[in-house]
Amino acid sequence: MTAAAASERPDPEDSAHTALSLWALRACELLCVLMFSTAIPWQQVCAWFAVIAAVSVLRWWHVNQPSFKARPKRHRQRVYRIYMWVLMTYVGSACWFLYVPGNLPIQAVLMSYLLGNATLVAVRLTGDVMRTTIALVLAVLPTSIRFMAEGAQHSSLLFMMGVGGLLMTLTMVFLSRAQESNVKHQYEQRRRAEAAANALAAMGLSKSRFFAAVSHDLRQPVHAIGLYLGPLSRMAQATQDRQAQRAVEGIRQSWRALDDLLSQVLDLTRMDSGVVQADLRATEIAPLVASLVTQHSAVAEAAGVRIVALVRPGAFALADALMLQRVLSNLLDNAIKFSPPGATVAVALRRASLGWRLQVRDAGMGIAPGAQQRIFEEFVQEDNDARDRRRGLGLGLAIARRFALLMNGDITVRSAPGRGSTMTVTLPRAPVTVDVLLDRPGPDVSEPPRQPVHYVESAPGELLAHPDEATQPVLAMREVLLVEDDSLVAAATRQLLRSWGLQVRHVETAADALQDTRFGDIAICDARLPHGASGLDVALALRRQGKKVLLISGETNAALRDAAQAHGVRLLTKPVSAPTLLAVLQKL
Repeated sequence: MTAAAASERPDPEDSAHTALSLWALRACELLCVLMFSTAIPWQQVCAWFAVIAAVSVLRWWHVNQPSFKARPKRHRQRVYRIYMWVLMTYVGSACWFLYVPGNLPIQAVLMSYLLGNATLVAVRLTGDVMRTTIALVLAVLPTSIRFMAEGAQHSSLLFMMGVGGLLMTLTMVFLSRAQESNVKHQYEQRRRAEAAANALAAMGLSKSRFFAAVSHDLRQPVHAIGLYLGPLSRMAQATQDRQAQRAVEGIRQSWRALDDLLSQVLDLTRMDSGVVQADLRATEIAPLVASLVTQHSAVAEAAGVRIVALVRPGAFALADALMLQRVLSNLLDNAIKFSPPGATVAVALRRASLGWRLQVRDAGMGIAPGAQQRIFEEFVQEDNDARDRRRGLGLGLAIARRFALLMNGDITVRSAPGRGSTMTVTLPRAPVTVDVLLDRPGPDVSEPPRQPVHYVESAPGELLAHPDEATQPVLAMREVLLVEDDSLVAAATRQLLRSWGLQVRHVETAADALQDTRFGDIAICDARLPHGASGLDVALALRRQGKKVLLISGETNAALRDAAQAHGVRLLTKPVSAPTLLAVLQKL
């Protein structure tokens, strides 16, 4: 073992000085006082044991002081040795103070007492051979030598007791040395295992932090591809070139697959690095479910699947609304994907003992019992050996469960082959009232009154259609100030905006953006700007100049999201598609 590793190992007496052990030893000494008092004047016996008790109590008080525990190990070790050797020297003086010549029973009690002390020292001080050896010699050797000297003249039994005490002392010394070697080996093995585990954890954390840190840069080119798709699609439509249209559609599908993969991988790495934290608030479940059913209506209609939701109004869970939306959206996507045409996907809310159980049931092929836990692992897909991308990447359920765990909940599955699957999201009930949310007194919403369930059925007609990329959009603004430091993203955004008939002025820094106060009906700002400038601060400054502002971020940062919401600034997360950007600009 290296010197550094030895210095890190705690001293064997660091945790040995407890009040229970102190009073247990004093009780044993009291029993010895009673036994020796039958052959020696009790005043002499009491005085001898009182000195031992006083030194033991002083040692116990001293070593339990916070100032002593804060001292370096070498200082503590020196103090421990001094106390132990002084105490054992006095214990060894029993060969004079407690010795009764010719009284074999008392002499046997004396040797038993000394060997008992020696055993306690050997067990207690495993890890310090020098302290143990000297303490054993000081405690037992004087009495053993006297027993052998007087026994050789008067009593062979007394001589054998002395020899036995000497042999027991030597045996305990050798055992202490062997145990010390074993303790060193075990400590070294544990230290190496801990070092390896820490190195592995640090490597994983560094990897996760790296991905979390570069998520902005990874999203930039994907964002630019999405923006270029708009003009490219319109040109293909205008020329009626079917081959070009098929190529654009292939690029669009590849872009969506890349976007999904990038978002899911970054979600996992950000959760592994501890960046993602749940913003737990009282969240009503019924409106969130109704919104998700509406959003998934078009996909369900295309698959020939109907969605039915039965959710009681007034049910509040303690959850992060965005995380819960992601979890349920993933479960609905899977339920639609694996249900046959003509089937129904059901969403139901039920009470649990301490919260809510939100269930999504499909009519798919079901999941075998042996695979029901594996589906929550990363990149695991059942019955998809061909790696069909249309069936996902095997990350959705892993991310959904992690989101659920971050919200102090969980996801479980109940399924049987050929009988569909039921995914259950458990969430804690919100311990607040409606009036806490609305700042007025009222009834508790953690236990909503019995109300008719809220029935929602998928209806594709409720969805807003995306703007037709083949037609020229109508926008109220004419000039756009683009604040973006990435040249690729800036070029794609400029081309897209100009294809919509807008004049665009591009700047890269916050100073340039604030310099010209006259140009621009609207400003589109990247959240991260050169020289550490904040895009949100720039957007707020431009809004004070009378411009409409839109903030676009390559980071899924909860703090940025909350700050933008608090200031009433619309925030989009990269990658942003052309239809999404157009819809937001039309609203602004």
